[in-house]
Amino acid sequence: MQFTRPHWIKEYFSFTKKERNATLLLAAAALLFSLLPSIFPFLVKNDLELTVDTTVQQQLAALQTIETEKGKVNDEYDDASLFQPKESQFEKYQRKKQSSELFYFDPNNATADEWKRLGVREKTVATILKYRSKGGKFYKPEDLKRIYGLRPDEAERLLPFVSIEAKQKPASVTENSTVETSYTKERKEFTKIVVDINSSDTSDWKLLRGIGSGYARRIVNFRNKLGGFVSVDQVAETYGLPDSVFQQIKPQLKNTTADVRKISLNNSTVEQLKAHPYIGFSVANAIVQYRKEHGSFSSITELQKIGAIDEKLYQKISPYLQVE
Repeated sequence: MQFTRPHWIKEYFSFTKKERNATLLLAAAALLFSLLPSIFPFLVKNDLELTVDTTVQQQLAALQTIETEKGKVNDEYDDASLFQPKESQFEKYQRKKQSSELFYFDPNNATADEWKRLGVREKTVATILKYRSKGGKFYKPEDLKRIYGLRPDEAERLLPFVSIEAKQKPASVTENSTVETSYTKERKEFTKIVVDINSSDTSDWKLLRGIGSGYARRIVNFRNKLGGFVSVDQVAETYGLPDSVFQQIKPQLKNTTADVRKISLNNSTVEQLKAHPYIGFSVANAIVQYRKEHGSFSSITELQKIGAIDEKLYQKISPYLQVE
């Protein structure tokens, strides 16, 4: 007798081709997910090892490059004929300091060559020689510290070797007489030097106590714009110069040149007149208008007829004007 499956069982347990494929794909996916936790650590470990190995290799390569370059530089330093390292400013100063000599000297008599042998810069040597040529004297070693351009450490290095020749007593002085000379009394400042207000340049002005590069330039520029100083008191009009400084240097100023640059009253334009520090636009314009109305000036005193010019201004500008 042959067994026959019921019809409903066949329908229930039978799969189509698509259903069988889907079932296989689902089973494969389930198997992959079940194995993934045990496979993942190995994959991550390999990636990390690869990254670490790459980083280490890069660092090692960089270090090797540095060592190679370092070796090249060392070779170049060893070969003096091929490469000389650049000296720093400090190294240059130290080399110059070591190469300079130290010997006893009199700053009032030392020559330019002797100052240079002592390690003093040429520009500073020129300042010292100019100071002496103007009548300046050194009375004690500490006076070196007041030389413009001589650094404090340079002065300290030279002080122990300063030997200023003592001034001999005059024949008229007896042994019992007491004479206070500039060499025996304590001095607190340099010898008073004299500066000509019209012929001195900035380096001359800087020899005066309280006058630096800035004030020296301003004084000379103001003098040039004026056309020259007529009196010593005009120096006090320099822009920014404190009155205390002027009063300090005033006894050391002199005016040996009376000539100043003059402006023609009859030929100058408004622009030319107003360029003078004492003559502004309004005064310059008034002068030109008066000239147009009354003709050429016959004398400087005619300026007193112009309303814009009072007696005080007339006294200031008249030395700088001329009638041709």
